[in-house]
Amino acid sequence: MNQFGAGPSQPAASDTLFPGFPTLDISRLVSVIRKRLWLAALVVGAFVGLALVYVFLAPKVYQSSAVIYVDPKNDSAVFNGLKGVKQASWESLDALKSMAEGIQNGTVILRVVDRLNLREDPEFLKPKDGGYSDSEIVEIVSKNIHAELRRGTRLIDVSVKDRSPERARNMTAAFIEEFQALIREQNLESAEKSRAMLEKEAEDQLQRVLTAEENLQDFRLKNSGTSLDDGQGIEATKLSDLDKLLSNAANDVLLKRAAYEQYSAIPEEDIEKVFEIDGQGEQENIQKILLARNQKRAEFVKIKSQYEPIHPTYQSYQQELAGLEKEVETAARRLGDSIEKAYRRAVDHEKKLRETVQEQKLTLLKVDGVKKEYRTLKRSVDAAYATYDRLLDRINDTGATESVDETVIRVFSEPLVPSKPVSPKKKVTVAIAGVFGTMCGLFLVIGLGLLDRTLNTRKQVESTLGLAVLSEIPNAFEKDWDLKDSVFLAKEPNSIVSEGFRSLRTSLSAYSPRSVMITSPSPGEGKSFCAANLAVLQANMGYRTLLVDADFCKPRMAEIFTDPLRGKGGDGSLTKQNLCEETIFKNLSLISCGRFSTNTGEPMNSEIFAQMLHEAHSSFDCVIIDTSPLNVVSDGLTYSRHADAVVLVLEAGATKVDAARHSMKELQRMRASLVGCVLNRSTSINAAQQAYVHGTARSLPALTTARKQPAVGQPH
Repeated sequence: MNQFGAGPSQPAASDTLFPGFPTLDISRLVSVIRKRLWLAALVVGAFVGLALVYVFLAPKVYQSSAVIYVDPKNDSAVFNGLKGVKQASWESLDALKSMAEGIQNGTVILRVVDRLNLREDPEFLKPKDGGYSDSEIVEIVSKNIHAELRRGTRLIDVSVKDRSPERARNMTAAFIEEFQALIREQNLESAEKSRAMLEKEAEDQLQRVLTAEENLQDFRLKNSGTSLDDGQGIEATKLSDLDKLLSNAANDVLLKRAAYEQYSAIPEEDIEKVFEIDGQGEQENIQKILLARNQKRAEFVKIKSQYEPIHPTYQSYQQELAGLEKEVETAARRLGDSIEKAYRRAVDHEKKLRETVQEQKLTLLKVDGVKKEYRTLKRSVDAAYATYDRLLDRINDTGATESVDETVIRVFSEPLVPSKPVSPKKKVTVAIAGVFGTMCGLFLVIGLGLLDRTLNTRKQVESTLGLAVLSEIPNAFEKDWDLKDSVFLAKEPNSIVSEGFRSLRTSLSAYSPRSVMITSPSPGEGKSFCAANLAVLQANMGYRTLLVDADFCKPRMAEIFTDPLRGKGGDGSLTKQNLCEETIFKNLSLISCGRFSTNTGEPMNSEIFAQMLHEAHSSFDCVIIDTSPLNVVSDGLTYSRHADAVVLVLEAGATKVDAARHSMKELQRMRASLVGCVLNRSTSINAAQQAYVHGTARSLPALTTARKQPAVGQPH
């Protein structure tokens, strides 16, 4: 028996996101959507119908609109600019937005309702026991009024919605007028408060003027000996000279300090480096001493090379050189002492100058403080007089309160009585219902397609089950059909269905089987249909073919292939054991499962079936076995391990993924040689293939005999 691995490699099954569901196939999903577009159209029609019902039954709402212009500020207010009573300005964006929100506030709403007597209008407010409170009225009306600032302008759009077009217009006009009146009242009240405040402030300011003058006069008497003008005195001149001397002394200290710090950093053994500070070594007396010492050093070098240390000449030069070295050291120390003393003197001189300057500054500060205090008092008097004069000017202006103008709000566009309702919006509502209905319809169709657990296409089968599709058999029957009419190889040999069985035979030839078992997971999926046509195809090609009907529950092959003159399938004349009957097709023999039943009614066991199959191999070129469905009866599993190749028939759009997987696992458990599957009633046959096959059939003459080809299991 051929092993499963003898044929082409099987496609690997992918791990699906939802176990039990086939792998998503976009082309299949598109096909499902196309077939169920009627359902989507039905959903769209339902939504549009509901929208039309709403449009015609919903109450009509009218909207009246007006446009107002906001002035930046009220320039006619005489108190504008005075701290504490400044006129409101509407120049900023936030102020304009506040103005738009103010039109919709509760105070304006209640004033409009009372002005138009809307509390007692049953068409505006439904009658209610106990009436409506102010908060309830504000909540109801605020939903129907809208005020919005136009971007980049000073225009505010005011609109009111109501079921009565006249009332909508009257309410819009009333909102603008009441808001203007509210601003006018607030400005008038503010102006009256401002005048009273100005009069009180003028009285207080007069008292401050008198107090400031008294303080200034007392200060003059107290400092009569000091010049209070802004000119500079002799003290300032002296201080300037002292500052120059102090600056020079400070520079001298810096120079002396640098020299002293260099001297202090010189180690004791290098005391001669003091000559390098500020060119001190260039003095004539020091140059002479250094020159004499250096000459003596040079002569002593020669003496050391000529005489020994104990020689009198050597010792004489050595003593003279030591004396010169001592003299140089003494000169260096005197020079260092002079540097230190000069630094000390410079520090003392700077300190004395700084004390003198500080004393002079204190004197000047006292004088300057007196002058500043005088100037402060004088400015206080001047400011008090100026403020008092300004207050008198505003109080004396008789039109201070009359000039407050409410024209900060200008009506740019008057409200009109609307002629058409704004709600419900017919076109928009129907369009939204159509769009939403289309989305819901598509989601419903797509959801149904995604929830479909059946196998439909080659791609789905191979990616979900990991099983090769040997052939796709198109849907051959539209409605209920009879198995007697299913042998397309004899009835329509050049049809696309017959071509599907030829493709199946070609795929099986790659495995070289002598026996092929055809089975399916569930009944009605076309296993007998495939077995019968495959057997006829082999017989028509001239090979001795044996068709074994091993479906013990529903044997049906005899009614197709038995000669009616010899009796119907299942008659007593056909019930003998091990009797192989010839069929109406040449080279095709049939063994019906009824002939292998024992007296107890049990089907034959595995050993008898294996022996029968072994004997059939010696007499026939190929054996086609039709067994019962695997998930219903276990007979097919029992015989599957004896067949060289097992083919699983799946019905497109009917076979569930779970059923197919269960059948595969059972066959694998029995170690059957499952080589692939057949996708029966497939709807994904290529249109080009159909056109080519049908065109070829019309161009060829009628075939009376099939061309000789190698049988299944025979080498090419």
